[in-house]
Amino acid sequence: MEDTNRLAAWLNNELPEAELNTLRQEEDYAILERIKLYSAELQVSDFDSDRFYQNILEKRNPTKVRSLFWKKALQIAAMVTLFLGIGSAYVITRGEQQIAENGSNVAFNLPDNSKVVLHSGSEITYSENNWDSNRKLNLIGEAYFKVAKGKKFEVITEEGTVTVLGTQFNVKARNNRIDVTCFEGKVKIQHKNKTIIITKGQTIAFANNELIINHPTKALNPSWISKELQFEKMHPQDVLEELKRHYNITINDVTLPKTELFTGHLPGDNSDIALQLFAASYHLKVVKNGAQDYSFELIP
Repeated sequence: MEDTNRLAAWLNNELPEAELNTLRQEEDYAILERIKLYSAELQVSDFDSDRFYQNILEKRNPTKVRSLFWKKALQIAAMVTLFLGIGSAYVITRGEQQIAENGSNVAFNLPDNSKVVLHSGSEITYSENNWDSNRKLNLIGEAYFKVAKGKKFEVITEEGTVTVLGTQFNVKARNNRIDVTCFEGKVKIQHKNKTIIITKGQTIAFANNELIINHPTKALNPSWISKELQFEKMHPQDVLEELKRHYNITINDVTLPKTELFTGHLPGDNSDIALQLFAASYHLKVVKNGAQDYSFELIP
């Protein structure tokens, strides 16, 4: 019952921050996250909880041994989703999936010819077959959207939903934070119990349920599209993780300030220079161990 209550609280966005951070460290958290994201695309059918659980396992490496707890947790998550209002019976609707691996961007068109560019380490899923009646995308990470004139859809993230009211915008959702910038038209952002509409030339960000950024921008497109990485009021560790994704590099564990926030621009086409500029801000030097492998050392 304790596991059920914990997963129910997580699915309903009510899990305390400390427990949420612990859950995120679990090896199979990504699977639970997908259950939550995909629940919006579930359809009614004869429900078989064992088969539902087995379908999830079949999408993963079948030779890897999982703990009894996680087998139980995935079954509980399926049942909790059922109890939270999905219905008494359902199966997952298979859809289109686009993935941008670390170090690469992926561009593609939606069924209505809207254009999407996924940033490194990001993923989008949507239902292609019934797009006209189910205009929803699930986003993990960051993406730039150039919407076909007159078209509308919703971008669903772990941190909130962005509704298209305009034609060009960027969404980034990672680590309890969502950033949205509108380059043309307007978009509506629903974050927890807050709803905000922003227009062309405006950017906002919510972090840990608080509005931390809301100001105009002169940018015409996302900085990463133009091979520049822009950060505003971000924790240094999150900046470092973004650099690792963008350049597909490895960096040794390093202690960075937890109370300071990083704001600045770093090159998006030269990992050596980007890391040197970032390291200099924290009295560190960069050591290149291999083509894609770096480490930081304290400057004596």
